[in-house]
Amino acid sequence: MDSPVRPSSAPRDPGILVPQIVQSFRLLPISLIVNLAIGLILAAVLWNVVPTPVLLAWSGLLIAVTGARYLSLRAFRNASPRSESDHAYWTRYFLAGACAAGVVWGLSGILLFHPSSFPHQVVLAFVLGGMMAGAVPLLSSVSHAYWCFAIPVVAPISIRMMWVGDQIHLVMGLMMVIFGLAMLATSAQVQRLFRDSEKLRRELFSSTEVAQALEYLVRLDSLTGIPNRRLFEEELSKEWARAKRDHEPLSLIMVDIDHFKEYNDHYGHPAGDLCLVDVAQAMHRTLSRPGDVVARIGGEEFAFLLPQTNLSGAIAVAEQIRERILALNLPHDASPVAGHVTLSFGVSSSELASVSSPAELIRTSDIALYEAKRCGRNQIVTARTTTSDLVA
Repeated sequence: MDSPVRPSSAPRDPGILVPQIVQSFRLLPISLIVNLAIGLILAAVLWNVVPTPVLLAWSGLLIAVTGARYLSLRAFRNASPRSESDHAYWTRYFLAGACAAGVVWGLSGILLFHPSSFPHQVVLAFVLGGMMAGAVPLLSSVSHAYWCFAIPVVAPISIRMMWVGDQIHLVMGLMMVIFGLAMLATSAQVQRLFRDSEKLRRELFSSTEVAQALEYLVRLDSLTGIPNRRLFEEELSKEWARAKRDHEPLSLIMVDIDHFKEYNDHYGHPAGDLCLVDVAQAMHRTLSRPGDVVARIGGEEFAFLLPQTNLSGAIAVAEQIRERILALNLPHDASPVAGHVTLSFGVSSSELASVSSPAELIRTSDIALYEAKRCGRNQIVTARTTTSDLVA
């Protein structure tokens, strides 16, 4: 067991300061109510025993300190501190309040101690012991706060007991000292437990963030930085269910870079990778709605998932994408279609009678894409017709 006479060291991790002081101020209202209630009850018990001016002076001091701590609590809540420097500032206020409360209760061990009424002495010692025990959960989370409260409380009553000089008072004074040391040791353990649990919570939170980041990364294409086929399939399943539930259309655009094999053969694979990145990022920038998804689902094949979009809307999006890629003016001297990179599009939608499942949505889009390639590429073909309109 650690020595109870050595204060626990301040946490080395400054990030723990924030939850420490927040937790302490969160518990402070209960402590203030208990302090005031116990103090008034004690004053009532000693009303005809202790001189009235002394009792009134002590009660007024208790009320003043309690009021000041309440005002600091309100100021803390209104300030809503966020940075560690802000919380360090409020920690000093909290420590000052704990010390002031300890001094007030310590004074009761001197001012309210009746030298000839043993029952009232026992009541006073019982109250002060209870105050020390009850302060452990509130003050232990902030370094030195419990020491600042407990030592001024236990020292005067212990000395006063021993000062009487008889055996029973010596024993009671010694017991108060032992009890105070035990409470200090308990406070140190509670503070250590709080510090360890806070570190564990932060580590778990950090691990969760890392896991979420990794989970997100495995759904991105490593080359282009846009979603990959795994994320596309997950989103397709989710959006299909949503579309059926809400009776909204869901459209799919399948896109292929025309004659990309010839591009790689002519310019080399590193240049081909750069082309894929440029095309993918241009596609990604074309989308304007949060729910829209573009994913790389194959070597040079991409897919656009467009929730709440009918067939005509999807065709308009495809035309925007086609024009965006043409505007890049990426050279493609090996293409028989044009001297720059072009795309072929296959468009389908859940509103078509032939589309009854996500697999059918993909199949009909693939058929339309194949038709666009068969008819000369660089064009948009919809799944509802077998004819194609060449878009120059």
